[in-house]
Amino acid sequence: MKKSIVVFLALMSGLAAAAPELIWEAKGFVGPESVVYDETREVLYVSNMGTHGEGQTVGDGFISRVSVDGKILEPRWVTGFDNPKGLALANGRLYVGDDRDLVEIDVAAGKVVGRYAPEDGPGDFNDCTADPEGNVYVSSGRLGEIFRLSGGKFESWTKLDRSKTGWINGLRAEKDRLLLGGWTVRGADGKEQLGHISILSFKDKSLSRIGSEPVCHVDGIEPDGKNGYTVTDWISGDVLHVSAEGKVTPVMKLVKGTADHEYIVEKKEMLVPLMNDNVLRAYRWAPES
Repeated sequence: MKKSIVVFLALMSGLAAAAPELIWEAKGFVGPESVVYDETREVLYVSNMGTHGEGQTVGDGFISRVSVDGKILEPRWVTGFDNPKGLALANGRLYVGDDRDLVEIDVAAGKVVGRYAPEDGPGDFNDCTADPEGNVYVSSGRLGEIFRLSGGKFESWTKLDRSKTGWINGLRAEKDRLLLGGWTVRGADGKEQLGHISILSFKDKSLSRIGSEPVCHVDGIEPDGKNGYTVTDWISGDVLHVSAEGKVTPVMKLVKGTADHEYIVEKKEMLVPLMNDNVLRAYRWAPES
């Protein structure tokens, strides 16, 4: 019996997710905030905020083009952004959430071909994401709204109830729903608590939530290929795993400024921009079997 228990525990330990293994680290960025993988071209795009915060230089943000093994191919591939943040690929275009606009880049030409903003001023945009149909969603911090670009038409898609969602940072579009990563939210007791992942149904825009417990200051949200997600916390530097039921498990601890990451399921590879350290890291990691 004792031998059976030992064998069982050994098998169970083999199912646990291994600690992330650092593959490479690329330096030479300036405030890297988001990274996205272009499977067609086998390259990465990284948004660089440039100078940011107090004393920032307006217009010095840019997008870098990087090889999949961490070599910076074109450090300033596309320029002229204020504080480019979230990235999304769709329709042969790269979309960028910037302070004023949702910016559209023709990937093949490497140039800006469209800019979209609310009618009444800057969007104060952060993350953006694309659904399987090619519709692009971007969050406006100033207005507390989600805007959508669909068929060339850009308009407000929904107004958020921040008392339920909190201040939104990360976005992730799926087949039938949009995930909203909250920074913080006010709890029932009136106190601020860590953010959670809200769910907006594409069918009727009904609002729900993954799990019931706070998650973190949610920045990046990436599917893990097994119905769960990896998330990053910009403030604490934590990388966490969130199951489909909302169970939160630590993956690794990095540093403040751990920003909007990418997880490539097929390669079991996690790409993490460290904004304050001006580097991009690649880790080998997979969720529990």
